[in-house]
Amino acid sequence: MILPDASPIAVCISSGIILIAYGVIKIIGYLSDDLYCLAFQYDLGCGLFLIVLGVIVLIFRVRVWQYLQPALGMLILLDSLMTIQTSKDSKKFGLETWYWILICAIAAGALGALVVIQSFLGRPSRIANGCSVLMEGVMKHLLVKSTVILMKDLPHSIED
Repeated sequence: MILPDASPIAVCISSGIILIAYGVIKIIGYLSDDLYCLAFQYDLGCGLFLIVLGVIVLIFRVRVWQYLQPALGMLILLDSLMTIQTSKDSKKFGLETWYWILICAIAAGALGALVVIQSFLGRPSRIANGCSVLMEGVMKHLLVKSTVILMKDLPHSIED
């Protein structure tokens, strides 16, 4: 998206590296000391999936070039669907921001689906790609900000 004239090999290599890095970040999030365990509950499997997908992209490079855009949309769609479930769990925990998480997840999912549809129709759009990635980031930021409470941040009396 940043360099539309870049060679397919360069895009595949950078995409593979980014997928692997994002997978590692998701696994680190899963292993965090989160009290509610809401924000990162699906990140172990998702992180492993991203690492495997990144390795596949690095190995097969140009042969997967045409699948990168629909894969991006599908990843965003999948992540938003899991976040919809997390918003439902947040409501059970009594978090007041659950509906904002739900709204962001629906918006990110709709944009992810749009990216998939546009790529299969042969009309890829950098604007849709950028908006979907941006909405994914907003959704994740809100999710982490709203649901993550570390044990070390609790008052001592609550920890006991």
